[in-house]
Amino acid sequence: MRTYGSSWFKKDSLIGEFADHLGVAITQRKQAVALTAAKVDAELASKAKSDFIANMSHELRTPLNAIIGFSDMLTYQNVPAPEKVQQYSGYIKQAAEHLLSLINGILDVSKIQAGKLAVDREPMELKPVLNSCLLIIETKAREKRINMEVSIDSNLPTLMADPLRLKQILINLLGNAVKFTPELGRIRVEAMQIQPGFAAVAVTDTGPGMTPSEMDTAMRPFGQVDTAFNRRHEGTGLGLPIAHALARLHGGDLRIESQKGAGTRVTVILPTTEDNTSPTAQTP
Repeated sequence: MRTYGSSWFKKDSLIGEFADHLGVAITQRKQAVALTAAKVDAELASKAKSDFIANMSHELRTPLNAIIGFSDMLTYQNVPAPEKVQQYSGYIKQAAEHLLSLINGILDVSKIQAGKLAVDREPMELKPVLNSCLLIIETKAREKRINMEVSIDSNLPTLMADPLRLKQILINLLGNAVKFTPELGRIRVEAMQIQPGFAAVAVTDTGPGMTPSEMDTAMRPFGQVDTAFNRRHEGTGLGLPIAHALARLHGGDLRIESQKGAGTRVTVILPTTEDNTSPTAQTP
């Protein structure tokens, strides 16, 4: 029978001790990495919270100050001329509507993130909804002398969508296009079937465009593309994220194509009443 000397047991003990130390070191390293990751996540969350508060403070104060200021003038009759009463009342209404839009946007994002926002899909025609959205943004487009082009495929099938939420998607896309398109610019709206079971509405503008990183920012809730052009316009950075989330809730998608200095094209893909699966076709 073979026997082993004390050197073997000593060697075996050293290997075991080394393995124990290695296991402890690996565990400590994993804990350090996890702690660092948690710290980074917490810092990012804190920064996002600070950015959100700073941005929303400005967005909420602006319409509130307008409402309070013009209301005080009407209350204490500090109106220079009778015809100004109607004008100031209009300003108050505009500010209140903007404030309501901000609050609704925040509530929608909260519901989406909590998984509590639902869409009630039903067969519907796109053209009446699109026309009503175009009427809403028409005045602003006319002020900037923007050329609006609309093309709807005559064979466009009936959509399977929530009319209210579809209108919200389209107003967000059209509103962004008008907001970021310069004077004498051009916006083109196209609606067509892209594959069996799915149709698309594409909004193309001649605005400043975005880089890939700026597109990622624009798709995040409260994300603001940090450009001098963008800072001249009010907004919370909720339009595209909400439109994207609503498109996904419909069983569709939202895709962006953009090039810096060459405009942006945003396409929302929606299911039709035909049998459909996940949209895989290329953006038109």
